[in-house]
Amino acid sequence: MQLPETIFNQHIIVLGKTRSGKSSTIRGFVEMLLDDKKPVCIIDPKGDWWGLKSSADGKRAGYAVVIFGGEHADVPLNTHSGAQVAELVATGNRPCIIDLGGWMVGERTRFFIDFASGLFKYTRGPRWLVIDEVHNFAPQGKVMDVDAGKMLHWANRLASEGLGKGVHLIVASQRPQKVHKDLVTSCETLIAMRVSHPLDRNAMKEWIDGCADSEKGKEVLATLASLKTGQGWAWSPEIGFGPKIVDFPRFSTYDSFKAPTGEGIAKLKGWAEVDLDEVKLKLASALEEAKQKDPALLRQQLTTLKRELDQVKRAQPQATEKVRKVSAFKDGQIKRLETLFERIVAEAGHHSQAMAMFWKNQQEGSEALLAAIKSVTNYKEPARPQPVKVYQFEKQALAQKREQIAPNGNSGMDKAQRAFLTALAQQQRQLTRNQIAIFAGYSAKSGHVDNTLGKLRSQGYINGSRNSIRITQEGLFALGPFDPLPIGRALRDYWCNNLDLAASKFLVVICEAYPATLDRDEVAVRAGYSTESGHVDNTLGQLRSRDLVVGGRHAIKASAELF
Repeated sequence: MQLPETIFNQHIIVLGKTRSGKSSTIRGFVEMLLDDKKPVCIIDPKGDWWGLKSSADGKRAGYAVVIFGGEHADVPLNTHSGAQVAELVATGNRPCIIDLGGWMVGERTRFFIDFASGLFKYTRGPRWLVIDEVHNFAPQGKVMDVDAGKMLHWANRLASEGLGKGVHLIVASQRPQKVHKDLVTSCETLIAMRVSHPLDRNAMKEWIDGCADSEKGKEVLATLASLKTGQGWAWSPEIGFGPKIVDFPRFSTYDSFKAPTGEGIAKLKGWAEVDLDEVKLKLASALEEAKQKDPALLRQQLTTLKRELDQVKRAQPQATEKVRKVSAFKDGQIKRLETLFERIVAEAGHHSQAMAMFWKNQQEGSEALLAAIKSVTNYKEPARPQPVKVYQFEKQALAQKREQIAPNGNSGMDKAQRAFLTALAQQQRQLTRNQIAIFAGYSAKSGHVDNTLGKLRSQGYINGSRNSIRITQEGLFALGPFDPLPIGRALRDYWCNNLDLAASKFLVVICEAYPATLDRDEVAVRAGYSTESGHVDNTLGQLRSRDLVVGGRHAIKASAELF
């Protein structure tokens, strides 16, 4: 290939329309990395990367990659396993495909959040992460809910901070205009293949204007529509390569990208087998641990157990005389059921506030339930329940109200209400009454703040006490689309542009010293203010109230969220 090897030490973005050769190009990149024994993980949202495991003619084995999930799975995958799979990817050298084909948007979102955050937690060496159709994970435009905002945050963070953790990205999309700008401009190398839509060319222009020479970029943009299949401009200004038209070779493994014929894997004689004992053992152990801590599953287990016990009690004959106890269970069975019930209640109290309240209300009846277990005959342990979707019932209720809410949010809200909800949605956490006012741009001393919060609370858009207010699902529906906060340097620039002059200067000084700390007087001097001025303390108070700085008078430090 006509590319320098150092390109693969950077983030690479491949952009091109359908049938431009985009998928073939990134498949070729992956095969090169696998030939060099590099640890590669592919996030496959469509389920068409499984062909890596067989030769082009399907007669010989291909690459020994582990497939998580999908129709050709070596190891099953579910929405709760994102963190566990991330740990396997980050701590081992086994290449893998994460097949998310056929998943609902919400399921894919939840998995990616856990997976990406897990990579940051566990990665300790170079890893190559390939994300096909990356616009599914880093969409441009307004996000519609908190989970989508978290997903976008982690995708952009992988791009802005991933190299520092050892994560090298290779991302691709057939719709450049739909990929978030922060992710696009965080990639040091651009592979620009054939595009025809003006908006898609504009997306590439933004990369050129931000990362490269705009004059050279004019030639690139002018020829994009005429490139042949498999051709693309390769440009990596960081290492002084390009722009250069490259004819990318076709990949050497089985073409699973083509339209399915119904034969699928069944016709392949060659298929790379992998040793899965270690993977399955580690994943099963991790999943079981996560399952034990899952409030939704605990809630389902407790409900099922109570229902079965109630059925048994109702099935007992009614008698006026004292019922003789029959030892239908062995002592070990009774003990196991008692232990199961008590563990469910104990775990629920640890991991879910709602379950803790349920236990509080039901505690008086627990002894009766346990007594029922011992007293009944012919009782069979209920089948293991299946986990229910979190928020299932809440979403059903909210769906009935969607018609009452405009597509772009509740237009009946005033400016202050919308500003308060936006602040809560952007921060994605509980905020105090004063923090909400500050983030929304209002004086915390104003009585208007309490009036606005009261209106939002009465409408069911927020809940919680004065010092722990959170936006509800109904509030998110009412708010509609909103702009998420940027990350990294973009977030620092955002705050500098939205603070007063003194606070902006102070923040710049403190961020320049990060991760070191500064004392109060040193901050003042570096920002050009007198240490005797009371304005210094007021300004630092502004920054602390927004969680932009942490620490006391003698150890002031920029918040890690800014980096």
